[in-house]
Amino acid sequence: MKSNFFALIFMLLFFISCNDDDDFISTPTPDPISLSTKFSQYVTVSDGTRLAVTVYLPKDLTSDDEVPTIFINTRYGRESEARMQSFFTESGYALVVVDARGSSASFGVRPGEYSPQEVSDIKDILDWLVDQEWSDGNIGSYGVSYSGTSAELLAATQHPAVKAVIPGWSDFDIYDSPARPYGAISSGFISLWSDLVDKIDNGLQATPVDNDADKSLMKEAIAMHSQNPNVFDFVFNNSFKDSKNKGTYSHLESSPLYWKEKIEASNVPMLVFASWLDAGSADGAIKRFQYFSNSQKVILMADDHGAESHASPYIVSDKLISPSMSFEKIMQLHLDFFDTYLKGIDKGVHAWPNVLYYNFGEETYLSSDVWPPQGVNQERFYFKNNFELHQTIPTDLTGKDQYAVDFTTSTGEANRWLGQINDGIMGLHDRGDMDSKMLTYTTKPLSQDVQISGTPVISLQMSSTHEEGLVLVYLEDVDENGQSRYITEGGLNLIHEKENTNPYFNQSIPFHSFLEADASTMPINQIVEVNFQLLPTSVKIKAGHRIRIAIAGADNNTFDRIPKNGDPEWTFYRNKGSNSFIDLPIVH
Repeated sequence: MKSNFFALIFMLLFFISCNDDDDFISTPTPDPISLSTKFSQYVTVSDGTRLAVTVYLPKDLTSDDEVPTIFINTRYGRESEARMQSFFTESGYALVVVDARGSSASFGVRPGEYSPQEVSDIKDILDWLVDQEWSDGNIGSYGVSYSGTSAELLAATQHPAVKAVIPGWSDFDIYDSPARPYGAISSGFISLWSDLVDKIDNGLQATPVDNDADKSLMKEAIAMHSQNPNVFDFVFNNSFKDSKNKGTYSHLESSPLYWKEKIEASNVPMLVFASWLDAGSADGAIKRFQYFSNSQKVILMADDHGAESHASPYIVSDKLISPSMSFEKIMQLHLDFFDTYLKGIDKGVHAWPNVLYYNFGEETYLSSDVWPPQGVNQERFYFKNNFELHQTIPTDLTGKDQYAVDFTTSTGEANRWLGQINDGIMGLHDRGDMDSKMLTYTTKPLSQDVQISGTPVISLQMSSTHEEGLVLVYLEDVDENGQSRYITEGGLNLIHEKENTNPYFNQSIPFHSFLEADASTMPINQIVEVNFQLLPTSVKIKAGHRIRIAIAGADNNTFDRIPKNGDPEWTFYRNKGSNSFIDLPIVH
């Protein structure tokens, strides 16, 4: 949900032609339309709330011209999108940006983030938009982070004018990512983002509309925002996926996942951007691709939130470097996609691979029309004696290992969760110091390259001295010199260890509902089977390297301590009767 993605837009302006072409002037030339290139106003939605809208039109648009529209619903103030206006207007599009209800210059009180009310507001604005004399009735939407999720929610309106959407680094299941990953609270991120949007709701980056020269209307709107719920308080106080926000709606109802049936019924095609290392955005992108019927093209990167900098632990940089896509390349893909579906211009989009994905270790992009790629088999690696990871079943009758949770364990302050609001993802290329604080199991050096592409699943036979805990599992690549690189992670707040049938997808990976009725404390010192997925990835681990699983009970820069008091000791069982293992999706 980082807002500084748009700083990169400044770069784009140096690459956009500033010529005055006549693509939108008919012959003979009629009088120019009586609208300025940019104007702003309030639009009243169905419950009487006024929302601030800014419209950018192509230069020299005339009264005979109609153009398609790119629509953005933003949480960060309309001017945060201003630098993009030239890119779209010079490409023959109108750009329309609205301040979401209860934010910036818009009136109203926010029920919460991505609320059903916000979806209704979007539909009302779309109705207004298609009635404008310059609109040709075709609308697309894109965005990064909050605006990216809002772009997908346009499809949920089932408005006939919506022809294509591009959700970028967006949220799919808000509870899973970014609010409460693994059922834990990500205070490190939520507190920062809550403070940011609170400032925005109180006027930071707010811009008045044209007929509000003295800003009196904007000030009136901002005064209403004092009634907005505090984001951190909501996330902190609502522990479960079905917890209600002041009795109105839950975490689930604020997610695109909740709108699955309507989004599918819209048949709106999507171009989806995500990163393997950006919170759970890649996991959401893959689940959408696998289980939503909409036509989709998915690009899975090795960058941070919004593709501002390279994040691969194999090529360490805080900048956007090759083989990462340039900002210009990303925006050209946007334009090609919109041209195809909003203008009917063949830009070769249908020939694009369904999934373009970055492969760690090999440091290049691969492509596939299915996910996981063809040839993937889940292969099992067992915890064994001497902290080894091996593909043979344990024969030991009593094997087990103990681990005292070390609450100083961390993935740093530039990890996949904090990277949504901090700059960059760094420090994942050498995990040796942290490995020493965790319980690790490692293979012998590989005799050949191993390609992992998909979603790993961990199965733990464990017991605990405490009723509560947060178990975190990391997949790492250990090179010939002993340097360990973070590849991906998974976790589970142990009160949610109960497995359920997934009501949304027919998937084979473990599913946890995170509903209040399914939560229960761990029985003390009793063996419990704990199964959960790791976040998906794609990596080539080279011959001579070793695969490592590292287990922790804390990520102290990211998640609140579980339990609040006490120091749990865990026992992991690795014997013939109770064995722990990880299933890795290996390509053959």
